[in-house]
Amino acid sequence: MVKDFYKLLKLNKLVKNHRIKFLALLMADLLGIRYLGVRFDPILGCNLRCKMCHFSNPDWRENNQGVFSQNEVQRIAKLFFERTYQLYIGCAAEPTLYKNFTDLVKLGKEYKVPFVGFVTNGQLLNEEDIDDFIAYGLNELTLSLHGVKKDTYEKFMVNASYQKFKKLLANVDKFKSKKNSELPGIRLNYTVNPDNLNELEYFFDEFGEFDINTLQIRPIMDLGDTAYKNKDMTSYIPKYQKIIDELRKECHKRDITFMANRLDPTYSEFNYSGVILDYVRRYISPQIVWQKGFDWKNETYDEYCQRIQWRKTLFNNIFTNIHKIDAPDEPLSYDVD
Repeated sequence: MVKDFYKLLKLNKLVKNHRIKFLALLMADLLGIRYLGVRFDPILGCNLRCKMCHFSNPDWRENNQGVFSQNEVQRIAKLFFERTYQLYIGCAAEPTLYKNFTDLVKLGKEYKVPFVGFVTNGQLLNEEDIDDFIAYGLNELTLSLHGVKKDTYEKFMVNASYQKFKKLLANVDKFKSKKNSELPGIRLNYTVNPDNLNELEYFFDEFGEFDINTLQIRPIMDLGDTAYKNKDMTSYIPKYQKIIDELRKECHKRDITFMANRLDPTYSEFNYSGVILDYVRRYISPQIVWQKGFDWKNETYDEYCQRIQWRKTLFNNIFTNIHKIDAPDEPLSYDVD
């Protein structure tokens, strides 16, 4: 199932015609086929203050707080999960701060969501959590890191321990071997900036011993007034491309899925591949459940879609010029190898 998801990402890149994509979405919606990608933040908070993240901004933290009750989580699952193909727990915040967070994986699987992922910095995960993830059938554990070397990792991921991060990777390998389980697959997300780019070429010197399934290289995005200010990658693109090419070759040798933004690392071009993203993705947090107008506590998903004429929107987009459809702020420009 992990590989199947990345095949869909490849397909999205290969199919250039947005009309075909919106026709496929409309048919899936009419036939009741799962197509939603749910990004679920059960709590808005983080144990770290990563310098490239909005949590490094005290004003942002003050204005972005909240936590779902267990009853609210059950309501959200009832509304969305039967329609969900891919559920990622953790998106813009740290899900391990939520009480009994492994139960969220279990809940997704009870609704038979084909792909459940968990996105975290990993600092609060313990052996019992790993055991739960394996028992509940977590498909993918995505771990963030912003430095290959210890000093850089701990410089950018404020309050994190490099030693603890490596120990977590070793423990996941150990428990998977002990349980004879291929799941969860490990995905490492590396956010590149001008100050951590050069050491990226030594990635496998430090992390080659671990069973990594997917490596994603993501150039820095401007998330506003964060602690880190050196966000312009323009003059570093030749070096970036050279390192990306070498990592791609090494990942191929190791049978690791490699994701990297090679075509538009400065996010300056129109996001053709991402046009469909906002019509598939449902972002859910204590501050918003999909859209502001959705009265999710009193209204069903079908009732809301009927009220906003969701299928009519999908139908109209089949015949709309791509440049007249709003592209999302979040890019979808990754090549998947």
